[in-house]
Amino acid sequence: MKELVGSCGRGARALFLSLCTLPLVTSVAYAQEEKEKESVASADTGLGLTPGTPVVATLPGGIGPSYGKKPASEQDYSFDFHGLITMPLRLGLNQREGFVTTEQKNLVLHAPPVVPDYRDSFAGTSVVPQPYAQLAFSYGNSIVTGTAIIKAWTATTAASFFDPTLQGGITDAFITFNLPKLAKNTYLAINVGAFSNRYGTMGEYDEGRYGTAIIGRTNGVGENVVARLALGNVVLSFEQGFQAQLDKPPIGLTTDGWNGFADPNTGTSLVMHEHLGLTYRRQLTLGLHHMRAWSQDDRASQAFTPDGTITVLGADMRFSASHLGHVYVGASYTDATDARSVGRILSVMNTQGGPDLMRNYLGPNSGGTGKLITLGAEYSVSLARLRLHPRDYDGKSRDIILSAFGIYSHVTSDDPAYNGDHKVKFGAEGTYTLASFFAASLRLDHVRPTSNVDGREFSIISPRLIFRTDWQSRNQVVLQYSRFVYGSNPLVRSGYPAVDDPMLTPDADVISISGSMWW
Repeated sequence: MKELVGSCGRGARALFLSLCTLPLVTSVAYAQEEKEKESVASADTGLGLTPGTPVVATLPGGIGPSYGKKPASEQDYSFDFHGLITMPLRLGLNQREGFVTTEQKNLVLHAPPVVPDYRDSFAGTSVVPQPYAQLAFSYGNSIVTGTAIIKAWTATTAASFFDPTLQGGITDAFITFNLPKLAKNTYLAINVGAFSNRYGTMGEYDEGRYGTAIIGRTNGVGENVVARLALGNVVLSFEQGFQAQLDKPPIGLTTDGWNGFADPNTGTSLVMHEHLGLTYRRQLTLGLHHMRAWSQDDRASQAFTPDGTITVLGADMRFSASHLGHVYVGASYTDATDARSVGRILSVMNTQGGPDLMRNYLGPNSGGTGKLITLGAEYSVSLARLRLHPRDYDGKSRDIILSAFGIYSHVTSDDPAYNGDHKVKFGAEGTYTLASFFAASLRLDHVRPTSNVDGREFSIISPRLIFRTDWQSRNQVVLQYSRFVYGSNPLVRSGYPAVDDPMLTPDADVISISGSMWW
């Protein structure tokens, strides 16, 4: 009897507890349901697009990209950020000409310096540091990566006037597909978008001491294919590209500084290029190059203006061995026909298309027709690496780096004043790293920008002091003094746009302090 009563008591208590907790369970379940409804509502039930959604139509094929959402295989994707900054203070020193009042100084200061060092001209040496900033953002995985690059050739804070052409904004935007596993010992990469291809760069990892691609540089939107096949110690390479411009300077456009002095008489321009290469033991590389830019736009210049072409053939050799240094030797042959109508799609020796090629090489009366032969060479060696061979050199001790470099060009033109012109420049540089934080350098240059006019030659003597935070740091501050020694008839530019001004006296002394960092 007692057991029956106890059992009934326990059952009653269990029933009572169940009835008491039922509202709590119900409320928890209801809250969870409401939370899920709230989450769904906040995520998927907007009346408009989320701020920041790209301003584009539906992609071909009806694909709607889930912009701002994480990919399903997020662990394979990563964000990367690289950049380079160099910002120099440059001052040219000169003597005031003419009558000097008591309120004026004999010494005058010029920024930028008034010297014949122009990137688009053969006389350019890159001795005087130039402001430059590049920020590269990329996101992707081992198969596909999207990259956007921001460039600027000035800093607004330090500029005396706003020049929009020096604030490049997004200069490159492209997608890279890496397909290395299509077949054994092969590599295939495809670039699609807006970017530049450079060929004939004389440096081991950059454009070299002169900052010039002696074969050519493309500037457009399109595609570029890079394919490699490894056969033992030999790697065969093939590259191909096709690019066009997004637009052309419209007819009626007033040539002015804000548009980079764009020429509305040039047409929509295109470029195609092909390259073959052979690399032996990752040290010796031989290359053959073909580039062709043209315009066939009925909006270019006058109705009877011929379609223009610029064709470049090139060959080069690059040898890189850890202890023997880096050697580059290259040659290019440029054949321009009626290039007046070809836009900035192709840069030859840093010129911007056909009109700039005429200004700097072929002459204003050439009609854009002429030929250019260019030879270039550069050699750099580390004496510490050479002395320690076959042991490895880690770069964390004293070292002397020596370099020699030069470029020669010959012009054949329909303009008699430019025909048969010989241009040559050469130089040497030595840098002695004395400590982890300090190095001293000396660079010597000689430039003869033309053989058709006497007295245009000049030489540059540039001692430097270089400060770093460590032996292999990616930052430095450079103090430099450059002495320009001119011939009897030097020529510099003035005005906007800058044109040759034979009446202007160039600066003989230039001082600069520049800070650089790269990552």
